[in-house]
Amino acid sequence: MFLRVIAFSLLAAPTWAQTADIGFGRGDFDSSAPVEVAADNLEVDQATGRATLTGNVVIAQGELRLSARQVTVDYATTEGDRRIERLNANGDVLIVAGEDAAEGQEAVYTLGSSDILLTGDVVVTQAGNTLAGDRLTVNLDSGAGTVTGRVRTTLQP
Repeated sequence: MFLRVIAFSLLAAPTWAQTADIGFGRGDFDSSAPVEVAADNLEVDQATGRATLTGNVVIAQGELRLSARQVTVDYATTEGDRRIERLNANGDVLIVAGEDAAEGQEAVYTLGSSDILLTGDVVVTQAGNTLAGDRLTVNLDSGAGTVTGRVRTTLQP
């Protein structure tokens, strides 16, 4: 009977480990802070309201840092005021918020809601612990995040 319980637990474990809730950043993110950008190249398409940054792209907003090989900046115009709506990052994406870091292959940061979606071999590092999965969603205002898709972790004692 004991072996059946262990066998059942091992078979059921992957199902339990498909989602993990995490805190990311401190939850006191200032979404009104200016967005600073550095990159090797910048290409602007005025017709579409899109800018493409390539090569060693680093974007900072308050304590948030996002780096990638390429970032596309989408703008929205509201009442004649043009603002950054969304950042689409591709290639070796690294996001750092305070002491927390997350890396993956693609990210979408929606500035209005302070939401980030990171996909592609996601690894989150917090205080020496690592958590990996297929996808990370995080809200910078609340600091609440979720890692989904075959979640794996290493915890330091």
